[in-house]
Amino acid sequence: MSRFAAFCRVIYVDPPEIQAGSEPPFLQERPGTERVPVLRPIFPADQIDAYRSMWLSLLPRVLDLAGPNTILWVFSPLADYLVAAALPQIKLAVYDCMDDLASFKDGTAEMRDREEHLLMLVDLVFTGGRSMYEARKARHERVYCFASGVDVQHYAADGARATPATIATIPQPRLGYFGVLDERIDWDLIATIAVRQPGWHWVLVGPTAKVDPAELPQAPNIHYLGQQPYTELPVLLQSFDLAVMPFALNEATRFISPTKTLEYLAGGKTVISTSVPDVVATYQGIVSIEDGADAWIVEIERLLSATETERMGRQQKVQPLLERGSWDGITAQMWTLIQERLHDRSM
Repeated sequence: MSRFAAFCRVIYVDPPEIQAGSEPPFLQERPGTERVPVLRPIFPADQIDAYRSMWLSLLPRVLDLAGPNTILWVFSPLADYLVAAALPQIKLAVYDCMDDLASFKDGTAEMRDREEHLLMLVDLVFTGGRSMYEARKARHERVYCFASGVDVQHYAADGARATPATIATIPQPRLGYFGVLDERIDWDLIATIAVRQPGWHWVLVGPTAKVDPAELPQAPNIHYLGQQPYTELPVLLQSFDLAVMPFALNEATRFISPTKTLEYLAGGKTVISTSVPDVVATYQGIVSIEDGADAWIVEIERLLSATETERMGRQQKVQPLLERGSWDGITAQMWTLIQERLHDRSM
């Protein structure tokens, strides 16, 4: 969104925060960037049953702040009613589909129905991966696939920064992951390898969601660092000996296109993943793809002992992917599609 601010005014609206009390819902200004103000709706806890009506009560204020020629950009199928209410006042509606939420652990049939409704309302659909594109291309006439993007400069190696204290005391080799820790992770895979290879240390960076932290595998060589600031991810990444994507192969991962793949590669890291469909389709031959503890152990041993020449050869294959996946390039392509659609509607 910060890059779109070069083309137009952008206002980012956070998900609501529920607070105790009965004060009417209001919009709170939050720290954003110089070009992108951030608003967060504050909803009273004692009116949570009126969630939808509270959102609708704040929508006119958001649209007033956005001004004329508003493009409403939503990420969730559950925003269908907001798009429907805003249509008379906006120029364009975009659905940026980054996850197939109905496939997640708490997904419902209602989410599928709400997405169908949303697809009837919006002008453009952008999907964050090939599998999500294939599942939607026949359901809307303007669906475009934009696989994971990356801020290459942000993740590029910076040898001047010291290893953070949060990780400096963890022995090597370190098998590192950053991202949400939820039902998409193959916890059995991690636990099994941790037992069989006690000298390898798993470094898991990120918040937990939809799993009980007390039930996650525990071992001296499994380290949970919790959520870390975005600014710290590059230096944490540099401390990994190997970047890992130990995803379970289930309904929750069938449509994912992990953004961390390009982030790991932009940081110059060697990557191993399970055979998530979008990873196989996009990164075969660049990312090591294996399933099961036996295959992972063999491949990790090979990757950790790779020569510098082998690592450089793999990195040369990465550069074209990083160029195609830069956020600057993706933003420019999206903006062109938006302008074309606005032109079509004005005819």
